[in-house]
Amino acid sequence: MTGENKHFRSAAPYSGEGLRRSVVAKKSLGQNFLVDDNIARKIVRSACIEKDDFVVEIGPGKGALTRFLLPTGARIEAIEKDTALFRLLREDFTESERLSFVNGDFLDYEFPAGHSLVKILGNIPYNLTSRIVSKIVDERQYVDSAVLMVQDEVAVRLAAGAGTKDYGSISVRLNLVADVTKLFLVSPSCFRPRPKVNSRVIKIVFRTREGIEREDEFVDFVKRAFGMRRKMFRHFVAHYYGKDSIDLLEEKYRTSRIETMAPEEIYRLFSILEHNVRSI
Repeated sequence: MTGENKHFRSAAPYSGEGLRRSVVAKKSLGQNFLVDDNIARKIVRSACIEKDDFVVEIGPGKGALTRFLLPTGARIEAIEKDTALFRLLREDFTESERLSFVNGDFLDYEFPAGHSLVKILGNIPYNLTSRIVSKIVDERQYVDSAVLMVQDEVAVRLAAGAGTKDYGSISVRLNLVADVTKLFLVSPSCFRPRPKVNSRVIKIVFRTREGIEREDEFVDFVKRAFGMRRKMFRHFVAHYYGKDSIDLLEEKYRTSRIETMAPEEIYRLFSILEHNVRSI
């Protein structure tokens, strides 16, 4: 063990006294506290954290993941929106150069410059999953990977491939730049209060962190196209780009639907159609 690790382990103990007190989960913040230590350990192991990593934890809550992150020796910044929980976390964990808490919303979080790529962990509010995943994709230049607890049916959508019933705009956005793996199912009994749905841990590993040309417009394009997912793609093209633009499509795309196309195909078609619009 290095001197740095010794200092970290002694300077950032976990007492648990404050967080063992009764803390009522706030429905408005989508709080369901993880109480199963085995699941917490599995989540941390899944992130493959090493001593020199920088970890951002979304919503530490009562510290279920935080206390298993500590022994890794990584630099941890935990972002807690709930002010009462933030205060208790600071009572139960001694902050140091290796552990800090931020009282704020991850959606407003600014990734620090000058660090190595961040690894993100979190048991995130299910009502904010799409927004949180979108932010992570938007900020992927700073992110190595993310291990997240989400609602099981949402995990299926995030990882869905072309031609499946769960494939949608968020599947396209995410799978264009990352590999998404569904890891393990988590029962409602692992939380207090118990959610009414099953949960699943997923891992997102980015294949590319470079920006995509006209990315915001592409996201809007995909959302509009999936709004007409039951119609053949040519109907979408005619509606938004004019009937003459159908001639730009290969025959197979004229007679197929958006939900059957891989993310790379959709982006290529977007580029062709947008280039044609700009050249007119």
